[in-house]
Amino acid sequence: MNIAIGLKISSCALLRNKIRSLLTMLGIIIGVSAVIAMIGIGQGARESIKEKIAGLGTNMLLVQPGSLTRGGIRGGMGSINTLVPEDAFAIVEKCPSVAMAAPVVRTTAQVVCGNLNWSTRITGTTPDYLPVRQWLDRIGQDIFG
Repeated sequence: MNIAIGLKISSCALLRNKIRSLLTMLGIIIGVSAVIAMIGIGQGARESIKEKIAGLGTNMLLVQPGSLTRGGIRGGMGSINTLVPEDAFAIVEKCPSVAMAAPVVRTTAQVVCGNLNWSTRITGTTPDYLPVRQWLDRIGQDIFG
């Protein structure tokens, strides 16, 4: 009997205060929706980061040239060319645990076509670059479905 009386009193209170009841329901709905959306965004970001880390390769080591400091100003990684392609070939030859090496040269250039131009990055490498970066499987999936 107490439950029936409680339900009757609460329904009368809800009907008398319609705006207050509506605003309370709206607040609960917005709060729950926000929590669900944030959990979804967090899980999506986690998966994206996992994919990017997996794309680096599980057993890959990057060796990059050093940096130049001149007049107290540090140029940052790759500001001086301390490596040559022969270094990569020597690593493969002298280190039996290294299966492949792909030297990379990067630069920027202005590309011009007619009256249009675009500043772009140019990368030069060897044919071993795609298998080293494990891109062959992904490229094949993109091209062949």
